[in-house]
Amino acid sequence: GVEVTVTTETFKVEVDQFGKTPIKEYIMGRQISVKAPLAETTIQYMAALMPGATISGAPGAEVLSVTTGTGADLLKLAKPLRLHPVSLPDADKSEDFVIPLAATSGALTFAYKLDQERIYNVEFTGYPDTASKLFTVGA
Repeated sequence: GVEVTVTTETFKVEVDQFGKTPIKEYIMGRQISVKAPLAETTIQYMAALMPGATISGAPGAEVLSVTTGTGADLLKLAKPLRLHPVSLPDADKSEDFVIPLAATSGALTFAYKLDQERIYNVEFTGYPDTASKLFTVGA
C-alpha cells in the first residue's frame, strides 16, 4: 500500500505572436513524496517518526511526549529511504526505489477500530542530496 508521487513544476514561455501556445518550457523543480501505511505501531517507532519526540518511563510503561517541533530542520533529520518489493529476495536490489534523503514532518493519521489493525499512515518528503539526486531506481 505504499504510494510514491513525483511531481514536476515547469515554466512555460509564451510570446504574443502565438497567444497562449508555449514556445518553450523549463523545469523549475521536482518533488517526491512517499505515503506509507505502517503496521508496527510501537511507541519506539512512533518516536522515530516524530521530530521532537522523547520517550520516558520504565520499559513496559513508556510515555511518548511530543513537542510542537517548531523550527526543526527536516533536512538535518533526513535519512535514506529504500522501498524494496516483497516479491524479490533481499539480495535482489534491481527494483529498489531509493530516496537518499527523506524525512517525515511527523504528520500521522490513525484510528482505533475494534475490527481492524491500527495502521499509521505516514508521509515522507524527499530532498536532493549534495549531487542534486532526488531518487534512484535499481541496484
